[in-house]
Amino acid sequence: ADLMTATDDDGQPRSYLASEDNFQFLRAMHRQNLVVPLVGDFAGTKAIRAAADYLKEHQATVTTFYTSNVEQYLFEQGDDWQRFYTNLASLPVDASSTLIRSSHFAPAGTRLRRVPGNYVMLRSSIADLVKAFKEGRIQNYYNAIQMSHE
Repeated sequence: ADLMTATDDDGQPRSYLASEDNFQFLRAMHRQNLVVPLVGDFAGTKAIRAAADYLKEHQATVTTFYTSNVEQYLFEQGDDWQRFYTNLASLPVDASSTLIRSSHFAPAGTRLRRVPGNYVMLRSSIADLVKAFKEGRIQNYYNAIQMSHE
């Protein structure tokens, strides 16, 4: 309930339940199959890869991939984070495709204000993350977070 009534730094409610317009916008997207919940092991061989295959077959591109705080846990489990990034690389993306993550950490140099006990929402270019991963520039969660924007 707190998340649905939370406001941004300017005191504006941004939840999809904050206004009828917000709700109807999301509802319309959902009805058009533009919001697709992806449930599964993000480091596994099925969930993300199956979505990638489907999107490619339908000549579609990922616009937004919301991971919540899953990515942080993948970095704590051996090579799971590497398998996740390999899976992420299988998705059809373009320069505007964005990964959104929840994190207790805000990248240095941003104006993000972290409230103790709360998460901040961070976004990164999927294409840039995949490129950095392939070039070996992502070795830990901090590296990934540093590529985030407000």
